[in-house]
Amino acid sequence: MQFETIQIRNFRNFKDIKIKLSNKNVFFGMNDVGKTNFLFALRFVFDKSIRKNGFSNSDFYNKDTSSPIEIIVKINIKDINDEDNAKIRSRIKGNIRSSQDSVYIKLEAIYNESEMSADPILYWGGDLSELGEIRTRGYTTDLDSIFNVFYINAYVDLYRFFKKNATTLLKNDDKSDALKMEEIRNTIDVLNNKISSLSGIKKFEKEVSPQYQLYRNDSIEIKVKSEIAVNGLYENVIPYIRQEGTDNLYPTSGEGRKKLLVYSIYGLLAENEEATKINLFLIEEPENHLHRALQLSLSRYLFNESDSKYLFLTTHSSLILAEMDQVNLVRIYNSNKINSASIFYEVPKEYKNLRLKLNKELSEAIFADRVLLVEGPSEEVLFSRVLRAVNPCYEIQGIYILPVLGINFKRYIDILHALNICCIVKTDNDLRGIKGKAKTYSLLGLTRINDLAGLSGDSAFESQRKFETADMVKAKREIYDENKVKLDEIRDKNKIFLSRVSLEEDLDEAIHDILDKCFSNVTDDPVEYLKNSKKYHMVELVKKLTDDDCKKIYYHYNFACLKEINRW
Repeated sequence: MQFETIQIRNFRNFKDIKIKLSNKNVFFGMNDVGKTNFLFALRFVFDKSIRKNGFSNSDFYNKDTSSPIEIIVKINIKDINDEDNAKIRSRIKGNIRSSQDSVYIKLEAIYNESEMSADPILYWGGDLSELGEIRTRGYTTDLDSIFNVFYINAYVDLYRFFKKNATTLLKNDDKSDALKMEEIRNTIDVLNNKISSLSGIKKFEKEVSPQYQLYRNDSIEIKVKSEIAVNGLYENVIPYIRQEGTDNLYPTSGEGRKKLLVYSIYGLLAENEEATKINLFLIEEPENHLHRALQLSLSRYLFNESDSKYLFLTTHSSLILAEMDQVNLVRIYNSNKINSASIFYEVPKEYKNLRLKLNKELSEAIFADRVLLVEGPSEEVLFSRVLRAVNPCYEIQGIYILPVLGINFKRYIDILHALNICCIVKTDNDLRGIKGKAKTYSLLGLTRINDLAGLSGDSAFESQRKFETADMVKAKREIYDENKVKLDEIRDKNKIFLSRVSLEEDLDEAIHDILDKCFSNVTDDPVEYLKNSKKYHMVELVKKLTDDDCKKIYYHYNFACLKEINRW
């Protein structure tokens, strides 16, 4: 079974939106753009506990009740060997032909002015234009015999949740339980008798009976009886933890610990249902109350170890996405109206061992609106300081600096562009000698631009050149100056900014006197000093730069990428 799309019309803040889906989906975006509403759209389709309440006028987009609410989910059920597909086909029967590979599930709700509500009606079938109404019995439909929804909100109450599911979780199905239950009943009888014999109870009985007889002179007496019963066996049962190697019990009082126990219990409940139903997990902001280490642990569970094949998750945390793989990323955003963009993300094979490295920066960047991709940590340190001098709130405004750290720029750009996130690239004008060809070099910086800007044939930059000079700094400036007009066009059109040489030489062109002053006591060559122990020495420089120094960098041609990322 494969989720393919969902279309939502006239529901809450969604006027008309269609989103590509997969079986594991992560929804992210700013607050109040509809992430929770999206989960509720799914719940209205698949969760009878929500559906039975119907819709109020506030559930309609802008309270426009003249048009119906429509939610349509498309699921691919092509694989005949898939158990979940078999569960769907066995129930839908006459509403789908054997040749049809997809099933559409549609919810429609028409507002009734006299009732001041709208009842949801469900339809399904293999052709969107020929859907049949799903059979209903009370609040239950045939759809509910197929799907089981586990909705975990951001603030779930562990104890209430545990008590609600205690009879399911604590089944007494061992042969010895019958004898134990009889012993418990006898014990409870003894306990009730002992409670009833307490002096306080006896005193109350003795004093209240004469008072009662003042109102009605009957030959009766008032008795107080304890009624602890086997039926309430689990009424006061709550989970505790025990540290290994000790007999001490501690209540699960920490909110983080409670939340992890909730996930554990949901896992058990899902196991009980998976043989007969398809379990859907809808999880809202799981990072709440979790320390970063526990968020990383939960990420590993959700994306690697969990049996939850069908996952719909909202989050604001990059740490929850640290272990993501084979997941559909869905960015919901607001540009006058609610919109969305999505991409299926799979960790490339060559980065499997570097998954955390790849995901760390990417999962930070996808929460931004504009991303500046740079070569490494030195650029990140410097550019962050410069931007803060001209725009102290740049991060709050959705700007993020992403160091690619040796990972192909294009890996990140393709994903960010698919999510409709603006990308700006700052890359070095690299050269590399070609083995066996004297004085001939690959023009790696220009070749990188060819790849990122999609240039080929006559429109592409040359990929190699022979130089008579041994001064590679001079050679790089020569290459840049020859191609400056075209490189400026690439800046404007593609937002790709090539260094004239490299970060350090370009910086020296912009603030030569300032560099000399900052490092006068340690070196006569600030450029070489910055190149050695790059990040450490860049941090040293940044601490010495004034805001005016930073503005000189910001307005210099070599660092126009900073003005571009800061443009609104």
